[in-house]
Amino acid sequence: MSRADEALKKHADGYNCAQAVACVFAEDIGIDEVALYKLTEGFGFGMGNGRGVCGAIAGAAAVAGMLGSDGDIVNAGQTKKSTYKTTGAMQSEFTERAKRLICLDIKRGNDGRAFTSCDECVRIATEIAEEMLDLK
Repeated sequence: MSRADEALKKHADGYNCAQAVACVFAEDIGIDEVALYKLTEGFGFGMGNGRGVCGAIAGAAAVAGMLGSDGDIVNAGQTKKSTYKTTGAMQSEFTERAKRLICLDIKRGNDGRAFTSCDECVRIATEIAEEMLDLK
């Protein structure tokens, strides 16, 4: 089963979009899946039902931060520039594939139908994380 398929199964099992994407990378980033599930719970449905940035790509960005940050809080900021560049590229690629970045816009197409389904957003974000973070 592909990682995207694993994320889709988690989504079908009740994980929100951010949780479904982030949790399939728990082993890669060395964090307990339950902790990652809790950490990304508020990112669902465009950040807590606020319909902001899609939760699926927010979950991928959380993974990018876990992998990209050196965690050095004494000398804070040494890795931020690189992580921001990566997450910015991830957002751009997500927008190209999903047609929108904001959850509300994804769900509200001109004809009243979604531009991209939540499942497809989960698939896209998982694939982008794999590709851009070299996690295949």
